[in-house]
Amino acid sequence: MLHLTPALSDYNIYWSGVVQFGIMMTLLLVSNILRRKVVFLKKSLLPVAVIGGFIGLFLRYLTNGSLIPSLELTILDTPLLSYETLSAFTYHGIAIGFAALTLKGIDRLNGPIRKKPRAVASGMVIVNSYVIQGIFGILVSVILSFVFTSIPAYSGFLLPMGFGQGPGQALSVGTVFQNQGFTYGVNFGLTIAALGFVAASIGGIFYLQKLKKKGLLDDATESSMETDRQAIILEGQGQIPLVDAVDKLTIQFAIVGFVYLIAWILIFGAQQLILQLNIPFLINNIIPLLYGFNFIIVVFVAMLYKVTTQQLLKSKVMSRIYTNDFMLNRIAGFAFDVMMIASIMAIDVSVVIEPGFLMTVGILSVGGTLITYYYLEFLSKRVFPEYPHEAFLIFYGTMTGTASTGVALLREKDPYFKTPAANDIVYGSSMAIPLGFPLLLFVGFITLGWIYIGVILIVLIGIFSTYHYFLTKKKTI
Repeated sequence: MLHLTPALSDYNIYWSGVVQFGIMMTLLLVSNILRRKVVFLKKSLLPVAVIGGFIGLFLRYLTNGSLIPSLELTILDTPLLSYETLSAFTYHGIAIGFAALTLKGIDRLNGPIRKKPRAVASGMVIVNSYVIQGIFGILVSVILSFVFTSIPAYSGFLLPMGFGQGPGQALSVGTVFQNQGFTYGVNFGLTIAALGFVAASIGGIFYLQKLKKKGLLDDATESSMETDRQAIILEGQGQIPLVDAVDKLTIQFAIVGFVYLIAWILIFGAQQLILQLNIPFLINNIIPLLYGFNFIIVVFVAMLYKVTTQQLLKSKVMSRIYTNDFMLNRIAGFAFDVMMIASIMAIDVSVVIEPGFLMTVGILSVGGTLITYYYLEFLSKRVFPEYPHEAFLIFYGTMTGTASTGVALLREKDPYFKTPAANDIVYGSSMAIPLGFPLLLFVGFITLGWIYIGVILIVLIGIFSTYHYFLTKKKTI
């Protein structure tokens, strides 16, 4: 069979994704300059990717003719910035980022942990933040579903997905909901996630201002962070060289790519098995969940890879360490930045102005911000009495934005990471996966009707009460 090679000028095959990626990177550069030079943006603590995302959202609507029809810009009938491509960047960004973060820790030579983190307690704090957001979200959407026919009673469950877990998860679950009949599912989730970054900024600044008035906030400059940066080891003992027959960074990308490939094979294999069983419930509910929660499968594969590698090192079968925590951090940071900017650019503004959508998102965002703020402020004092302010900043920033937002807030109070707050969020996130796994399962059932919504709401209240008891009454976790 003769295969004709597409011409190099074929925009859709060779250039569309690359051009859109280049635009996003350009927006990141511009946003970084604005973040450093514009006083308002500098004080806002908004991540550069979020600023770039809102600029890109305006640019997308400017170039697709929605704002000024005469300025519509297409290349060979292809939009300059397409929703499909931006969604793909968001979807894969969260999985790649989680893969890189999970692979960390094979080598513990890249910097000592200053103080033992409280993994279980931190995991419970994270999960209970999800749960209280979920309870509030479902109650709001149940009430508003009687007022607006376009708002399903289960739509409020997107609040913890957008606030607590960020744009990637909001897109995944929003897609599952949209496939189950929620017309605005994806945009609903992405809008909540975008407003979560605003909530992180407003709440974080408010808290930092309170600390400043009390004299509890030291001035943190970029130079004060250089000590930690210089302490990073790029070539730890037993690791492969920085430059060898293959570049060390290339190896990191190769391992992340290998993990993601194995995860896809598992997902695809499970899909084929379900199709062979030909059970409608599994086909309509489990297959979308498998692809919607691809990052969970990725985390599982990465953990398996890490455990296997550690055993090979321990038994001397493997003599060199191939992963590097610093480089994996950079890969994760890059993936999450791409995820953030792409997710905001993918929002459908025409949907946002629909009355039911606007009111529901508004109530969820404002109420979710207040509930998250005051609940975490309470828990921080009870669970982390030695460093309550640092704990609040990292947890609040993470539970409304992303881990990078939490770190940005934490650095304003603890630039040298002298407290274990940063480690708490890392180890707590790992513990939150098994502790909060039921929440992910609920996504496949909450769309099935009122009975399921009621049962899930009762279970969420039970989970919240149990974890809250252990967090506030027990001292051993």
